Amino acid sequence: MQPQIKTFDVSGLAFPCRLALAHVPAATSPARGTVLAVHGLSRQKRDFDDMAAYLAAEGYDVWSVDVPGRGGSSWLSGPDDYTLDTYAHILAALVDQAGWGRVHWVGTSMGGLIAMTLALIGRGDVLQSLTLVDVTARPNPTACARIAAYMTDTLPVFATPEPYVAFVRQNLPLGDVADDVWQRFALHQLVKTPAGYTPHFDPNIVPGAKAALAAGIDVSAGLAAVTCPVALVAGEISDLCTSAEIADFQALKPAAPIHTCPDAGHIPALADAASNAFIAAFIKGAA
Repeated sequence: MQPQIKTFDVSGLAFPCRLALAHVPAATSPARGTVLAVHGLSRQKRDFDDMAAYLAAEGYDVWSVDVPGRGGSSWLSGPDDYTLDTYAHILAALVDQAGWGRVHWVGTSMGGLIAMTLALIGRGDVLQSLTLVDVTARPNPTACARIAAYMTDTLPVFATPEPYVAFVRQNLPLGDVADDVWQRFALHQLVKTPAGYTPHFDPNIVPGAKAALAAGIDVSAGLAAVTCPVALVAGEISDLCTSAEIADFQALKPAAPIHTCPDAGHIPALADAASNAFIAAFIKGAA
């Protein structure tokens, strides 16, 4: 099922913005609950198309959001606005103002860090369950340095999309996925401009992100403060979420179920039935 693309104006904050969302409505009425999927640092909402279709068929209303500065969402006023705290305030306001109550949050990489930050700012109340996708409270520092190294505030421009598809195949270890998944992860990342095709991404995100990655990320206090059920989906060959990070996660959340995506690195595509069945079973149990 193709998602419906919608926008939502978040108001009442110091940084009001328009958010773009992909919506796959529940196959049943009433829906079992609401899922909010939040992507990684330089990604966008269409990364979750396969998972959204699976969970919608299981009876969930699924919304995947472009975090500000990415995809179809508003760009914020400057580099200092692009922080985990800012994202957490905006997305908590989205949940409130959309009338969703509490959501099953699926957060890949940065999307998971935002969820843990919600607990730090006292807004863990919006979480009915939390599925972390290839991220823990203290991501691997060597992997963080790798991610920082390939980020540039001068966005590349391509005459055609094909070179970017090749770049994604080389640099985004999604796992053993079909060709159409690679195409989707690449093509939805691009926007056509008069100069050519370029990532749909605000370059002002880069300075703060590089500084945070270099300094090291630790939201352990946030993870400890999360009171809803938590699960982890990890890539088998991920460098961001290695066995050491998983052990660190288990020390804080010993009861959390863990699923490993075979052959996937950072990030798993969530395009396989086993991963999506794990997520569906987990959120059903958290109802």
